[in-house]
Amino acid sequence: MLWIHPLLQLAATGLAIYVLSLGWVRFQVNHFGKRGKFMWADHVRLGKYAHILWMAGLVLGQFAVTQHWGNSGVTGNHYWIGQLMMPCIAAGYITGVIMDRDKKKRRFMPLVHGTFNTIAVVLALVQVVTGSIFIRDFMLS
Repeated sequence: MLWIHPLLQLAATGLAIYVLSLGWVRFQVNHFGKRGKFMWADHVRLGKYAHILWMAGLVLGQFAVTQHWGNSGVTGNHYWIGQLMMPCIAAGYITGVIMDRDKKKRRFMPLVHGTFNTIAVVLALVQVVTGSIFIRDFMLS
């Protein structure tokens, strides 16, 4: 049960990095005048999957740790960084859904959307480090 969380989160993070790379093309076209093809349908579909996997992984991680150790706070910084990620994941998902449902030219909301999602990816990469330490110290020893 404990291994489901890290495997799910690694998959979600890898997918999120790919989706972020798709969005980066759009950002460069809109703000730097570069040329590129924004794969909108893939960005939206895979972005939803990444957000849902991240949210599911967070809930499963808290559940698994609470079941095994009795308190999800036992993971220290890993727990708190995960708590910081959740609002970013939620805001990224919500802004993405709004833009997908009401398609029109925008400047501000895509920046907000991209900022929340970029922060979530950076925090997820930090989580790889803190999670690896936790796995080494508590699950493999």
